[in-house]
Amino acid sequence: MLREARLSAEQVLLVAVHPWDVDGARRAGLGAAWIRRSAPAYPPYMTPPTLIADDLVDLAVRLARAH
Repeated sequence: MLREARLSAEQVLLVAVHPWDVDGARRAGLGAAWIRRSAPAYPPYMTPPTLIADDLVDLAVRLARAH
């Protein structure tokens, strides 16, 4: 699908609230943002996310600052 969209894995960011989704995306070479919501911490035994945000608004602010 990335090839069809003419994107590299580094240009893609999965956004998820479930650590297992973030872990899978990171293992596949994609960027991944974990939306913390009310979780206390990201599980240390999983591949760490590219970004951590409290909610979608916080993620948007962090992405805007990065560019």
